[in-house]
Amino acid sequence: MVFKFGGVSVSDGEKVRKVAGIVQRFHGEGNQLVVVVSAMQGVTNSLIDAAVHAGKGKKDHPRKFVEELAQRHVKAVDAAITDKAVAERTKETIQARCQELRDILLGVAHIGELTPRSRDYIVGFGEKLSAPILQGAIEDMGMKAKALTGGEAGILTDDHFGSAQPLMNVTTMHVRQTIEPMLEEDFVVVIGGFTASTQEGVQTTLGRGGSDFTASLIGASIRADEVWVWKDVDGLMTANPKFVKAARMIETISFAEAMELAHFGAEVIHPRALECAGRFQLPFRVKSLEDPDRQGSLIVSEVKVKSGDVVKAITNIDDVDLITVSGASMVGTPRLAAKVLQILTDEDIDVLMISQSSSEESITLAIPKEFGSTAQNALELALLGSKQVREVSIEAGLSIIAVVGAGMKGIPGVAARVFGTMAQDGINIRAIAQGSSELNISFIVKKQDARKAVEALHGHFRLGE
Repeated sequence: MVFKFGGVSVSDGEKVRKVAGIVQRFHGEGNQLVVVVSAMQGVTNSLIDAAVHAGKGKKDHPRKFVEELAQRHVKAVDAAITDKAVAERTKETIQARCQELRDILLGVAHIGELTPRSRDYIVGFGEKLSAPILQGAIEDMGMKAKALTGGEAGILTDDHFGSAQPLMNVTTMHVRQTIEPMLEEDFVVVIGGFTASTQEGVQTTLGRGGSDFTASLIGASIRADEVWVWKDVDGLMTANPKFVKAARMIETISFAEAMELAHFGAEVIHPRALECAGRFQLPFRVKSLEDPDRQGSLIVSEVKVKSGDVVKAITNIDDVDLITVSGASMVGTPRLAAKVLQILTDEDIDVLMISQSSSEESITLAIPKEFGSTAQNALELALLGSKQVREVSIEAGLSIIAVVGAGMKGIPGVAARVFGTMAQDGINIRAIAQGSSELNISFIVKKQDARKAVEALHGHFRLGE
């Protein structure tokens, strides 16, 4: 089994000890366990900020930052580990790694340049600090444990720093050679998520959601029975419980459906992890930290669709800006859509949804609110001087609503039911998109109408029953 615990789960010493208790319970039932752990809540973001400060040549920031970081982790050791010898050994590890981090940040600050390689090395320290604490807490409860970085565990990638791609064949071989003997000796193997290394031993990171991806890679490599992702929720829900009181837990869902939900706001498991798990037919299960006895939501390759079970869930993304690129001369202009997307890619802006009119006179893109103005400016600078584009407009204060379910495939009239429900509730739709997979119908409404839209659709498709 592979367990994955996120940053919220290990945000302080008491929570680390609770995680160790869960590990103790399931290990005691005879399970061989690999535990993937994230950095403590907020640490990765603070490391990114520290790296940026160092890159700007600010030499005073690293000392204070690292001192506070060390204090937080030492405090967690005191709360998580009762055995004095184990606690002291863990503190020595924490202090040594914090000293290394301080030296690296000061080195970057003296040079005044932050390279992608240096950045990856710095931002990976969160997991290098959390994993030893969890190892110590597990040992404190009478089990053998060993903490490893992703690279030490055998996850090997290319050198695309910031979002490295795993070399799956060699990773599978190295992970098995490293981890399986330890499991046979009854060790609980603790792996810091998010990080990996090149074949030359240079540390890389797997990008946002990297710890989920680590769990998926490890699970696939050792052919685990399941990967359990532990969360502070019961499982995947039919809608946001804050919006819909009648929302219920989804017992079983396919990888394809779960990836759609993950992309459209249900931030429980990262899509890259689900894609990897789906490829290797590795079941994922979302488990509750508060109630470990609950079965949780099981994510598998294929789910039999029951008769009448059309929609699986309704999800939403708030705070979206809608950018429309328009012009009559766009009609029949090849590669213009590709150019629009390339401009946004160059600005590192994620496009959440695309809709294009059949007349080809406009392309509409949904962008996260924080990137709306940047996207509009970039598109105006690149396109308004051309003959094809007349205007680049922006509309703010919007939300994306996504209706997801494998049961929609091949069933006529689902879109009519969705948009008919919106019409009955007086909700105006700004843009619509549907993929050829027929797993998802997405549309954009004003943010103030989002809750009303989700509640109406949840009730119409009787998802609370």
